[in-house]
Amino acid sequence: MRFFGRLVAWVALVVLDVVVFASGMGNVGVGIGLVFAIVSTWWMWFWLPRSAHRAFELGHIDRAARRYRYVGALAFTASRERAALLSRGGCHVAAGRVELAERLLGQLDPDSLDGAERAVWLNNSACLALHRGDDPAGALALSEQASLLRPDVPALQHTRGMALLAVGRVDDAIAVFDNMRIGGELAPRLEADRCRDLATAWERKGQAAYADDYRMRADAHHR
Repeated sequence: MRFFGRLVAWVALVVLDVVVFASGMGNVGVGIGLVFAIVSTWWMWFWLPRSAHRAFELGHIDRAARRYRYVGALAFTASRERAALLSRGGCHVAAGRVELAERLLGQLDPDSLDGAERAVWLNNSACLALHRGDDPAGALALSEQASLLRPDVPALQHTRGMALLAVGRVDDAIAVFDNMRIGGELAPRLEADRCRDLATAWERKGQAAYADDYRMRADAHHR
């Protein structure tokens, strides 16, 4: 019912907007009101989620979290609200706000999610386990489940690589990090993280030159 209520409230605001403009400016006001209604709906339905994704890709985590919060608050469907909640959780994981991320993810039942949603939930849970540092094997198991569901998503492969690194499987981690770019260039933040983790991996193998090179690459993409 809350989604229907949001939809009714939005339609009522759109209609009120047109009426207010029309009452003050006549037919011209109707046109202005309709344009304003269309633009505001486009902003809410299309621009807001896309700008949130872009902010996250660029590493503007707090900005992305705020926008995902707005997406969830304005959602007309349960799936859109779940997606926004999962994305907010991912933002807080990335920012190291473990307790807040756990609280958000705890609002969702993983067994009730579809394949793509469950993959994100598993990936975020794996990231939380890695942040806590108390169960790297559990983090690897979660990340492998996520990767099986969505093997085409580089961010999920990155989490798997970090988990492999955490359990000491350095060569396997390097292979995963290298394969992340098979589908093309990565978003700046993800590429910086990939290079930083490759630097750690090569350092553990005693290859200081490789490690320094990837560290410089990470710094370049982080700017």
